[in-house]
Amino acid sequence: MAKMTKKQMETLVDFGYCQMMAEKFDGYASKALHADDTDKYCDHLNTCYWYGDRAVKAARKLGMTDDVIDRVSVSLLLWSKFHNGQAELI
Repeated sequence: MAKMTKKQMETLVDFGYCQMMAEKFDGYASKALHADDTDKYCDHLNTCYWYGDRAVKAARKLGMTDDVIDRVSVSLLLWSKFHNGQAELI
């Protein structure tokens, strides 16, 4: 197995951190929705989408395909699309 470069390691750490934060803010948004706090819900959801987009960008720098990203976290690509305005609400 080839050694990872320092830049690749930094990108991998960024990917993991952003994935974790996207999932955390998704949870915070869910709690705000249950508490009927629309403002916090929207803020947390937007933050979730932002972190999801950063995670997808880091994953792609590492050479991960959409299929691999989906296996890691099924929501990341969707959150990234919402962040970039490419997805529509159903």
